[in-house]
Amino acid sequence: MIKAFVKNLTTLPGYNEEGVTFLDEQEAETISSNYVRLKKGLSTPVGNHDDEEEVYIIIGGRARLQLDAAFSEVGVGDVVYIPRDVEHQATCISEEDFEYICVANWPDRLPKLPLHSE
Repeated sequence: MIKAFVKNLTTLPGYNEEGVTFLDEQEAETISSNYVRLKKGLSTPVGNHDDEEEVYIIIGGRARLQLDAAFSEVGVGDVVYIPRDVEHQATCISEEDFEYICVANWPDRLPKLPLHSE
């Protein structure tokens, strides 16, 4: 059964390193979430998902973000939407770590039942 919860990112293993998943497919119906941290000059792997949408919420630093053939500079307060089938990669360009929350959604995934206890 899926249950509501509260977690604190700063207490999860991996928080002070490259990041940590804090909501996985065992804990939610169609989404997962993770915190990502990149040092200056480091990049995420190139991603492209035919079954997944993503939203990035930028909470620290700046990055050069590739979305297919377009490049943008993103920083604190920016929100990025990445639809299915869009090649994407982030590279930290600031002295401070580039940090963001990624929320991924699988719209075609069927919900697990029962959703709540009655």
